[in-house]
Amino acid sequence: MAIRVGLFFGGRSTEHEVSVITALGAYEHLDKNKYEVTPIYVSKTGDFYTNPKFLQLKNFKDVDSLLLSSTKINFSKGGLNSGGFFSKAITLDIAFLFFHGSFGEDGVIQGLLEMYKIPYTGFNVMGSAVAMDKVISKLVFQALGFNVAKFVSIGRNDWIKDSKNCLIEIKKKLKFPLIIKPADIGSTIGINRAKTDMDLEFNIEVAAVYSDKILIEEAFEGCIEVNCAALGYNDVIPSLCEMPIRSGETLSYEDKYLKGGKNAKSTGMASLSRKIPAPISQNLTKKIQETTVKIFKALEGCGVARIDYFVDVKKEKFYVNEINSPPGSLAFYLFELLPIGIKYSQLLDRIIEDGLKRFEDQKKTQYIFNSPLLSQMAKAGGIN
Repeated sequence: MAIRVGLFFGGRSTEHEVSVITALGAYEHLDKNKYEVTPIYVSKTGDFYTNPKFLQLKNFKDVDSLLLSSTKINFSKGGLNSGGFFSKAITLDIAFLFFHGSFGEDGVIQGLLEMYKIPYTGFNVMGSAVAMDKVISKLVFQALGFNVAKFVSIGRNDWIKDSKNCLIEIKKKLKFPLIIKPADIGSTIGINRAKTDMDLEFNIEVAAVYSDKILIEEAFEGCIEVNCAALGYNDVIPSLCEMPIRSGETLSYEDKYLKGGKNAKSTGMASLSRKIPAPISQNLTKKIQETTVKIFKALEGCGVARIDYFVDVKKEKFYVNEINSPPGSLAFYLFELLPIGIKYSQLLDRIIEDGLKRFEDQKKTQYIFNSPLLSQMAKAGGIN
């Protein structure tokens, strides 16, 4: 019997389009003999819809018209339903999550699925929330004993209230050039480089548009970027390391998703120019792979995640930058070239299997405690 998989994608996020690309790219490689797939599209307003047409990218030319012909759905125990007088149940064995950014990658949807007892892929609530917040995740990396860039975080309200004092604190602790970014979105949206006070002030304003927490960190001069992914649940394996190739001083949205121009067919992060394996020593490669697995396990990882690093090749030293769960295109290209050769379809199988295993493990935990407290208090006359 085919496993009933709900493909969840879209979302109320600045990374909405990236999520759609990741999901539909993966759908092409799902074994249709193994899986019965139901697309669950989340609109930019946060509403849930289903429609077989969501499985073809060409139908997203006019999203408003597409939504008018789609069925709006609600959550119910073990699945979803269409609501209304002629409500139709949608039973799922697992939700395959392809969200990037707010209200999907950050633990919000994971919590909702756990409330309704629906198995899902990827990190759990805690892991998703930590991975999404670049400030909290840096504190975790440091606690695990790994190097990170020198950084300062400021709240948007603090910036609005006293930007002058914020600038003084930043310049007291950090040296130019600086990287300014929203603390809890990805795809390099809102990220800019500052070399002067004017740059810094302007780019904090930009980042504050996208988040109420802004991360400012020292830029790495003379370092290369290296990425490594991890796959699994109880048994975790690292991928090959890659060096993404950027067109400017920082890796841009265009580098990641729009290579080849507006008429090119995007394959998400898979379209990014890169060197695999990364041009670093075997010793450094091994250390980065081991670090990737340690961080993945520390965040109770499940499925696939990619961790990004800055590497000083001459000094044989690396710094942990951030973690992406799930990564764009699920980082399938980092596993295909492993000696064991994990194909994209096999990667998807493993992610689904791991999500189902975790759900079975959660059943071993008792969440109900039978207590006479309320009945005794009621008999005694109430709280007072």
